[in-house]
Amino acid sequence: MQRLSPEPATLHVAQLAPMLEALQRHLGLTILLHTAHGACLELRHERHASQVLWLEATPGALPGTLRLEADNAEFERLAPTLMAQGARCLEASRDRPSASRGCAWRVLIMPLPGGWQLMLLALDPRRCQPLGLQGLTV
Repeated sequence: MQRLSPEPATLHVAQLAPMLEALQRHLGLTILLHTAHGACLELRHERHASQVLWLEATPGALPGTLRLEADNAEFERLAPTLMAQGARCLEASRDRPSASRGCAWRVLIMPLPGGWQLMLLALDPRRCQPLGLQGLTV
């Protein structure tokens, strides 16, 4: 799992404990560091590199959207659990085409504590169109 590239690495949350508990329970994220004022969660670990998410307790912080990208296997593993917890799944279709030409995105949207929202995105490789030699759809 990883943050989408433009997403910040630090979330400022009004209530740290409920958000930390929700991310740990719903996504199974590992807590690397936890203090009274913040927490560091590991999103992904590969060899000698990790991608982390910082939660910082900031009184009066406004809620936002946490956008994470998962690979297909991770999405398949998490989707049933998140949907049982109230997540909605949106998929690219003919009526709602994907903004990424030739690819079929799936998005799970779920409320989090404090008015936050989780968007978990993944490509569905079974529904992506093969590309030709020049990147054109065949």
